[in-house]
Amino acid sequence: MDFLSGTICLCLTWLLIQALHIIFRSKAIPKKLPPGPKPFPLVGNLLEVGDKPHKSLTKLSKVHGPIMSVKLGQVTTIVISSAAMAKEVLQIHDQQLSNRTIPDALRAHRHD
Repeated sequence: MDFLSGTICLCLTWLLIQALHIIFRSKAIPKKLPPGPKPFPLVGNLLEVGDKPHKSLTKLSKVHGPIMSVKLGQVTTIVISSAAMAKEVLQIHDQQLSNRTIPDALRAHRHD
């Protein structure tokens, strides 16, 4: 009986911590991100992207515009879906993009 009550107590504590984390994170100062679909908890917009991401991102860009933010799991991603917007971002706003972090996956495969 002690094992069962300990397990239940541990699970309830974990749920409380997760709930508090979600509540306080949602009250944090929002980032200045472009519009995008509302993400689901934990998986973000992965369910909306689906099997054919090029087609689903095209549909989403018709709703949210040529630049949008999409949450893939826990990673927030900015998607640019028009050539004119890509040119503007890469030529005019290149300084903001120069301080991006390098993903660990690229370092693991010696692409640094």
